[in-house]
Amino acid sequence: MEKVKMCLNLSKIKDIFNSLNLGVHVVDSRGVTILYNKACEEIEGIESNWIVGKDMKNLVSEGVYSESVALEVIEKGEVVGKTQKANGKNIFSTGVPIYEDGQLINVVVSVMDITSIENLKFQLNELKSVNIRMQRELDILNAKDTEDNYMIAKSKVIKDIQNLALRIAKVDSTVLITGESGVGKGVLSKYIHENSHRQKGTFVKVDCSSLPESLIESELFGYVEGAFTGAKKEGKIGLIQLAHKGTLFLDEIGELPLNLQVKLLSVIQDKVLQKVGGTENVHVDTRIIAATNKDLHQMVEEGKFRSDLYYRLKVVPIDIPPLKERKEDIVPLIQFFLERLNEHYNYHKRISSRAMQLLISYDWPGNIRELENEIERLVVTSEMDLISERDILSGEIGKIRTMTLDENKSFKENIYHYEKILLDEYMYKAEDIHELSKKTGLEASTLRKKAKRLGIDLKFGTGKNSR
Repeated sequence: MEKVKMCLNLSKIKDIFNSLNLGVHVVDSRGVTILYNKACEEIEGIESNWIVGKDMKNLVSEGVYSESVALEVIEKGEVVGKTQKANGKNIFSTGVPIYEDGQLINVVVSVMDITSIENLKFQLNELKSVNIRMQRELDILNAKDTEDNYMIAKSKVIKDIQNLALRIAKVDSTVLITGESGVGKGVLSKYIHENSHRQKGTFVKVDCSSLPESLIESELFGYVEGAFTGAKKEGKIGLIQLAHKGTLFLDEIGELPLNLQVKLLSVIQDKVLQKVGGTENVHVDTRIIAATNKDLHQMVEEGKFRSDLYYRLKVVPIDIPPLKERKEDIVPLIQFFLERLNEHYNYHKRISSRAMQLLISYDWPGNIRELENEIERLVVTSEMDLISERDILSGEIGKIRTMTLDENKSFKENIYHYEKILLDEYMYKAEDIHELSKKTGLEASTLRKKAKRLGIDLKFGTGKNSR
C-alpha cells in the first residue's frame, strides 16, 4: 500500500488549533512561543499577537508566568504537568515533548482553567460518593438475590437482621451473635463473611464447647517446636492464625476458659498472638465473630466470663429469636429444605396442606436445625410423593402432641396449651366454621373469640380433602 504524505501549512495548523476548546501553547526547542490558540487567550487572558515570538524565560522573569512548564519539559525531556499562574490566573498545564530524529523540536502545552478542574474534581468526588452508596445498596440487593445465601427470611425481624448483617459485613467490627441452639448463628456468621471484603480469605469455625480444655489453647494459638511432650517437631499453626485475612467464628464462646479469654482479648485488641511455648508475637489480621446461647452478661456477674472481653466482643450484638417467635419463616424454610432434598435425591416430594399446618403449629424447640432434620426424615421415609399428616404424626411431633403434664407450668397454662391443640385437631377435621361449631358444640362467635385468644388462624377446606 502506498503511503500518503499529508502536508499542512502553518495557517491551516492554526485553524485546527483554534477550533479546539482546550488551550494549546506551542514553543520551539529554545522556549520561544510559535503558536497560541484562541482557547488559551480566553483562559490566560493573553493575546496571541503579543505572546507569539516571545521567549518563555523572559515571560517568567517579567512575572507573566510564575514558572514555565515548557522550559521544564525542555530541561527534562519528558512530560510535565503542574499548577501555575499565568497573567495572575490559576491554570493547570501539561507539557509534552515532540521529537524528530531523536531531537527535541517542539513542546506542546495543553492549558486548562484550574477552576474547571476543581469543579470537575468536586463533581467526580460527588459521583464517587454516590457510586459508593449505590454499590453498597447493590451489594445488599445482590446478596439477597443469591440462591445459596441460606438466609431464608419472611419475618420482619430476620429481614432486619439480614440487612444489618450486610451492612456490618463491610467493616471489621467484632460481632456477638446470641440465641438458642439451632436458630442459625453459624449460618449468619458465614453470611457476614461471604458478603465481606474477606470473602476470599478463610472462614474458620471453632466450637469452643467441643475442644478439650487441655487442647484448646494449642489448637487456637498453635505451638512451637518442643512446646510439650508429643508436640510436632515443626510446631503447629493455630486456628486463629489460619483465619489470617479471613474470619474466625468462635461458636459457644461462653465455654472458653478464663485463662484463654485474656489471650483472646490480646488478639482482638493488638492483633497479635503468642504460640504455646513461644515468645515471639505473631501478627494476625482476622475478623472475629462470636456466638453463644448463654447469658454472657450473667456470666460476667458471676465471674465466669471476663467483662473486658465481653464488651470487646459485643461491639455489634445480634440476637436471633427462636423459630416459635417467627412462624412466618417456617413455610419458606420448609420449601427451601424440601427443594434441596428433592434435588439431592431426585425425588418429587411435596407436603399436604394439613401436614403443613401441623408443621406450622409445632413450636420447634430445636429451631431451624430440628426443622431441617424433620424435613429430611419426612422426605426419606414417606412412601408417597405427598407427605401426609400421618407421616408427620409418626415422628417426634406426634409424640409431643399427645397430652402430657408439664409440671413446670401452672394448671391454667396447661389448660391453655392443650385447649389450643384440641381446637387445632377439631379444625383439621372441619370444612368451615359451621361444621367446626357442630363438632365442638360451641357457637361460631365463641369459636372465633377463642381462636383469637389462642392465636389460631381459622382456616378450612383442608381437613377432609387432604387425607
